[in-house]
Amino acid sequence: MKKHIILLLVMISIVGVSCSGEFDEVVPSADRPADQVFNDIGLARSFLSPAYSGVVRTPQLILEYNTSNAVSIDGAQRTAVSGPTAESSPVNGRWGAAITNIFRINEFFERALGIQFDALNEDFGNALKNRLIGEAFGLRAYYKWVLLKNYAGPSSVDGSMLGIPIIDDLLTTEDVNNVARSSYLESYNSIKKDLDSAYARIDVLRYEGNDDITGVQNTSRISREMIWALRTRLDLFSASPAYGIITWEQAAQTAYEAIGVIDGGALKTLQDYGDFNNTDNPDHLWRRAFSEDSDLERQHYPPSMFGTGEANPSQNLIDAFPDSNGYPINHPNSIYNGLNPYQNRDARFENFVFYNGENDFRNVTIETFNGGSDAVGGVRIRGTRTGYYLKKFLSSNVSLDPDSPGANKDFKVFALFTRAGLYLDFAEAAVEAYGINGSDGSMTFTAKDALAIVRDRNISNDLYLDIADDFLNSYRDLIRNERRIEFAFEGEYFYDIRRWMLPLGELTVPVRGMDIVKETDGSFSYSEKTIEARNFTDRMYYNPLPRTEVLKSNALIQNAGWE
Repeated sequence: MKKHIILLLVMISIVGVSCSGEFDEVVPSADRPADQVFNDIGLARSFLSPAYSGVVRTPQLILEYNTSNAVSIDGAQRTAVSGPTAESSPVNGRWGAAITNIFRINEFFERALGIQFDALNEDFGNALKNRLIGEAFGLRAYYKWVLLKNYAGPSSVDGSMLGIPIIDDLLTTEDVNNVARSSYLESYNSIKKDLDSAYARIDVLRYEGNDDITGVQNTSRISREMIWALRTRLDLFSASPAYGIITWEQAAQTAYEAIGVIDGGALKTLQDYGDFNNTDNPDHLWRRAFSEDSDLERQHYPPSMFGTGEANPSQNLIDAFPDSNGYPINHPNSIYNGLNPYQNRDARFENFVFYNGENDFRNVTIETFNGGSDAVGGVRIRGTRTGYYLKKFLSSNVSLDPDSPGANKDFKVFALFTRAGLYLDFAEAAVEAYGINGSDGSMTFTAKDALAIVRDRNISNDLYLDIADDFLNSYRDLIRNERRIEFAFEGEYFYDIRRWMLPLGELTVPVRGMDIVKETDGSFSYSEKTIEARNFTDRMYYNPLPRTEVLKSNALIQNAGWE
């Protein structure tokens, strides 16, 4: 008998745990045969829950190291400096993880549709079963999206735009090896179909209250907010220059409708960033279960704060932060001062980056100047390569100093989809579809309105927004720059520069840092330095499929240029 390539019930027990308690049930094992698991609504839920394990729950810094946004303190990534290969790509691991979770979801569909209801509470059993089926459709749509986002590209055979292998049934190993990649449009429609099926079964916009089915304890699960956010991001990508499968008008309408449903038809003021530890942030449209620890602080605090300072933001990214009036720092009206480059900047600079001098974070002073405690050879042999350290995602409540009182852990919340991201998705699609005004005439808000909300959280006196919208190119560049800043260190820029198909000249600029010298009078002098080269060629607009997957398949076609 053929063996299914799925997680079989005869495998050893696996325990899926999150600190929030949302996914802490035991996965079925040999102690629970199939007829028991899939005839019990609770055990069936346990079987599906591990399919959440592949959902991103931490910053995707490896992708940032493959752009000009950041470098690792450990040294250059070969895939960034020399270029990726089909054997070694920064996204290679995403293929197997997504396919594995799709297999589990398909087994759930194969077996769980016949789940018996809770004999003691039929209404609860029916409601939970319906939600679980909706979750399964939503998760399958998400993993298809992961595959499409990472691997869509032109066929190496005829140049047609290919998507993903659509696997909607419980297949054998032999069957899977004969599944070809569908077209991008077919893949797009398959994701939309799964999202629509999820939407029909999940009748909750946002999990709130204490109800067993719709209560806040289910926050990390699929909701209608998540479905709308994913629909919007899918359409944004699909309309982009790299794919061009749908129109910008369609992408803008999807985003507008999403905002209408989620926000009730009116744009909302965004919450402050705080310490990125708000487990009930209303701007989070979908996040995985949070944790309570100090892992990110240990990994990214500067050495003087007892961290290892792994991620070093680049000067390229620092220069993208406007001044406190919203002007790009090279604009004639900018109040940016190169002699004192860290004053009068967009508030996100203070929230996202540790820089040389006094930082508004635990009242610390960071010393990245030559000879300083956070420079190379300071507190530790290794120090920042760029003059900066990552601050975003870290909590000022956490103290790693063994001699200083303070909390040694705090909540960590990483959202995949946010209200700010939704507004930026709309702003980009609307301005491409409708020009400077960013509206089809019937919309109650424009691209400019949405962008203003995002900037207002960070720029108290935005004088540049009206100037930027005089010219389409200026406004397009402004939106793209806002995405670069807002999504900094999340990995999204890696995909944006590809779907925008930015000119090769922009993608091959070296990563820069800042050399800082402390003068005898206590002042500092600043001079830029080159940190790493960047390699980007035409074929890299589309990632390669992992070569091992192509070789073992009878049907997969590689993306052009990666044969």
